[in-house]
Amino acid sequence: MRERDAGTTLATAVAWGGAAAFLICLLVRKVAPYPRWDLLACLAVSAGAVLVWWLRASRRPVPAGLAKPDPDRPGPAGRRRTRWWPERRLELVLLALTALPLPLVMLLLSMTASTPQVATILAHHPRISDTTVRQVHHSYLKNGRNYRYYESAVTVTIVATARSGEEMPQLKGTVQTPQPPHPGDRFPGLYAADAPTAGVILDSRAELRAVLGGPAGSRDLVILAIYSLIPLGAAVAALRTRAAPQASDGVFDNNDETRMLRVRIAGASAGNHLRRPTIRGTPKQPGSVLKPSLRLTAPSGNRDLLLDRCLDPVPLADTLKDAQGHVYWTPRVEDRPEWSTPALLILDNGRYVRGAMPIGTPGEAPPGVPVTGPLPDLETNSPVGPYVLWQPHIHKPGVICFGAAFLAVVLLASGVGSGDGLMRTACLLVAAAGPFVGVLAIERRREHYLRLLLQQNHQPS
Repeated sequence: MRERDAGTTLATAVAWGGAAAFLICLLVRKVAPYPRWDLLACLAVSAGAVLVWWLRASRRPVPAGLAKPDPDRPGPAGRRRTRWWPERRLELVLLALTALPLPLVMLLLSMTASTPQVATILAHHPRISDTTVRQVHHSYLKNGRNYRYYESAVTVTIVATARSGEEMPQLKGTVQTPQPPHPGDRFPGLYAADAPTAGVILDSRAELRAVLGGPAGSRDLVILAIYSLIPLGAAVAALRTRAAPQASDGVFDNNDETRMLRVRIAGASAGNHLRRPTIRGTPKQPGSVLKPSLRLTAPSGNRDLLLDRCLDPVPLADTLKDAQGHVYWTPRVEDRPEWSTPALLILDNGRYVRGAMPIGTPGEAPPGVPVTGPLPDLETNSPVGPYVLWQPHIHKPGVICFGAAFLAVVLLASGVGSGDGLMRTACLLVAAAGPFVGVLAIERRREHYLRLLLQQNHQPS
């Protein structure tokens, strides 16, 4: 186990950089022959960074000084890290799940434009010229919730140039317009000068240049911009200044009496977290959530410090076993015994753990003593470590789902399914659903793990 360090942070940044480069490659060169080596290179960078992250996270070294409980070891001074980062987990997961589909959306648009007709035209001296509609064969109204246009099959001729004075042979194609087209209407068209049987692709010049290997057209950029609003909102929620709460939030910052209890870390467990209603007096009560916990013992009884769900309490409790400190919390007059209140455990070495503590029934849960002296100053303290980043017993099914999604993207970038609509659809579905299914699998495995911890600690000894 290990604390988050510069190595794992850098590996994470490089992995996301590979995903961003993947999207940029598709934006600056929408259509290109497969396999797309530029896209495969971006995927290789991301895969390499994830591998480095996994090797560092699964190595599980114990930081110096924490191999055994050492209450005399001081926390690092002057670091001023008073925010509790694990509590950002939900926002960061939502940000990742909404940002990952962005490259996939652009890849879908790219593959949709890479049709056999486009491949034929690109292989026979493609040109973009103005065309004139000679005949409209049929027009169908496409009407949906967010769109309305006519799709028409037409025959066009290339507009004669001043040099030749002649028109090219008649070409067949389809065009999408707000109103039905008529003979004489003009549209830009992409065609092959020496392969008229390939037909013509009618669209705006920007979209046709994108098909020729240029940057994405305005229509693709609008689609991408509209979808980007979702991860942008998630980024605002996850990366705002107070996305990670101060360690003392909810513990010292109200008008009620803060209480303190001298405790010793005895082991790991799990417990139900039922937080207070957001608004006082509201009848709406959020449901309880099973969370990992540290078992704290005191001369007057035991307490549980409920942790963030992303933390594994077993190695954390094993490393800090028998370490002593004070736990602080601020109950309110209207609190019910089953509710949980924010709590802060400060060890004698200056490290801290933020969590929540059930109010408990008076007489069973030690009430602690009122804090009469000055409150603890956390400006020079840091969170307790280590954190377990890689938990095989929890993350393994999720990794399988993420790996399947990554492999599907690799197959798409390699050109598998470019001429087979069924294979392409299957790969796109796996790539899109893999991360979501993986997160659900991780949460289900974590729930099972916490229930086992809860049962083990309630078995009679």
